[in-house]
Amino acid sequence: MALAEDAASVLEEFVQNVANLPAEIAHLLEEIQAKDHVVQECRSNAASRDASIQKFIRLNGAGQANPKDKPYTAAVLADYDKAQTYQEEKIALADRAALLLDRQVKKLDLKIRDLQNEGAIAIDPQLPSLLNNNNTLNARLPPLTTSTPNTSTPLHPLSGNASLPATTIANNPLSRLVQQPT
Repeated sequence: MALAEDAASVLEEFVQNVANLPAEIAHLLEEIQAKDHVVQECRSNAASRDASIQKFIRLNGAGQANPKDKPYTAAVLADYDKAQTYQEEKIALADRAALLLDRQVKKLDLKIRDLQNEGAIAIDPQLPSLLNNNNTLNARLPPLTTSTPNTSTPLHPLSGNASLPATTIANNPLSRLVQQPT
């Protein structure tokens, strides 16, 4: 049977566990940054080859075949595939960094919950936790629904233009199509 822990030992263990966490996350972010440079390089290579193809078309017209069209097109597609691969690797690294952080926070949450269940520390309803559904952090966020249920908008209700319906915007081409009589 495990020995009962007190709040100080839980905190000490947590501090020991997360001591290396900033370095690990910094390393993952450096890897993401290095991959981002490769992605930018791929994009610039693709853009320069595309510009070369467009320049040839401007100078010679679209009717004349470009001798470099097929190799440049293949190189552009290869650059985009390479960039996509690196983007997926960046996402995996970011997910790994988030997982490292979440794992430590959840461990601390479990230890705090165990201490609260044992009566070692008082139960604080305002203590944020990833384990309960009544998270006080989520209670402080504005509601996702707006006051006008028929209007969907990505803006929060505090914004001045959130309550305007989309059809009142004069330059909205979709609203003009909808308003046209049939």
